[in-house]
Amino acid sequence: MRRLILAPLALLVIAPGIASAAEPVCLTKHEATSLIAYALPQAINGTAKRCAATLPADSFLRAHGAELAARYGTQKARYWPQAKPALLKALGGNSDTARLTANLPDENLRQMADVFVEGLVSQRIALKSCDKLDAAINLLAPLPPENTAGLIALSIEVASAANPRIGKVSLCGDDGPR
Repeated sequence: MRRLILAPLALLVIAPGIASAAEPVCLTKHEATSLIAYALPQAINGTAKRCAATLPADSFLRAHGAELAARYGTQKARYWPQAKPALLKALGGNSDTARLTANLPDENLRQMADVFVEGLVSQRIALKSCDKLDAAINLLAPLPPENTAGLIALSIEVASAANPRIGKVSLCGDDGPR
């Protein structure tokens, strides 16, 4: 179940080589929710691409994944102002990577984040999880992106009691690590 919830959150599962901070990065629930809401369309597209060969033609992702990603994508610009600082924080805050990335024009940074999320998700999802991911995305599809992102962040918060870090990113309270 934990893998099912975390698989589409590629932007939070920053590759260890990208984040160069010595200490894990701590995102608040609000920061994580904003970042997840922004990344959902690319995470859905990456999941649909990865799972296309293993899912039946009438599966939700194959039949409606592109439509859901497009619907969520119409609101991405709304989430960017809060997602950008969370992304830079996830990249390591004051690391060279984060400083270099922070100086990019927003449009370039958004394009990089989009390509990274979709590519990482499409490479990292275990094919044996595709049917479960398809079912989960189908259940979440009626929700607006902020509710879906909120549920995913809440799931991470609950799971963090067992494993407080996901790679070099952890979810923390508004006043610091848990």
